[in-house]
Amino acid sequence: MDSKEKCDGDNILTQPVPSGGVHDRHDHGSHEEHVTIRLLPAGHEAKFQMPANASLLEVLEMGARQLRVTLLPAVPLRPLDQLHDIASHDRVGPPIHDLDQALGPYLKMKGTTPHFGIELVLAFHVNTRWAVASSPDMTPRAILALPAINLPYAEYTLYLPGSNDPLPIDKPIHLKRGEALEAQRDGKYGKGA
Repeated sequence: MDSKEKCDGDNILTQPVPSGGVHDRHDHGSHEEHVTIRLLPAGHEAKFQMPANASLLEVLEMGARQLRVTLLPAVPLRPLDQLHDIASHDRVGPPIHDLDQALGPYLKMKGTTPHFGIELVLAFHVNTRWAVASSPDMTPRAILALPAINLPYAEYTLYLPGSNDPLPIDKPIHLKRGEALEAQRDGKYGKGA
């Protein structure tokens, strides 16, 4: 056994560490949980095991890999796609917001199951800011006003990537999952709005 030093205020404590070194948090003898995940609303299903101390975010990421879908935005950003608990009779619960909680303790809470669903949302980005569209068809004014985008239309103009033509401020555009838009601080909407 080696030892590992840990500082506790003014004292340095020495703790034994197994001879294999410092272990990953999934390697502390925790048991595995059997998980079922499917693409919502009624997509393919995958079954796999996860350590009980894996976070629900890790369950979401592993489920996406098993189902061969890409979460948006991609790592290292936190996905906007949502994980849902699926109760008996295929009743889909609300999105799980705390994805940092561990799987094992989550499954011990009343009303939870090891059955999950992944909802792929209509995520898109303006420059580096990702958001979920409130509708498949949105005006540039509405896009810029989304809380995750939050750019004043009087100062910023939306463009398709590589285009010099501004998108008309009040003409809806059809958004696709993963769509990229560019905002430039040129004030063109502010001049005419």
